[in-house]
Amino acid sequence: MAYKIVISPEAEKEIDHAFEYYAEFSKSAGKSFKKQLLDSYKKLRLNPFYERRYLNVRVLPFPKYPYIILFRIDELKKTVYILSVFCTHQDPEKYP
Repeated sequence: MAYKIVISPEAEKEIDHAFEYYAEFSKSAGKSFKKQLLDSYKKLRLNPFYERRYLNVRVLPFPKYPYIILFRIDELKKTVYILSVFCTHQDPEKYP
């Protein structure tokens, strides 16, 4: 059974900001970022058991962009809660 994806409001803002940033350079960069994001969602729907970074927070890195998805899993509800889409080039103090 596929997992449901729930995106936090903060993660939505981070996604919008990243998309706008890449789209400023070119339409293809914005589209490419969006494709990487959608591919990551597909991976999480099928198998969300990626590296555990903290107690119950897991991480999935983007293959092409310097971003990671921080998320939690509720196995009983078959839901992945995306907490943040974080740019790894930012100041580590901002790390959620």
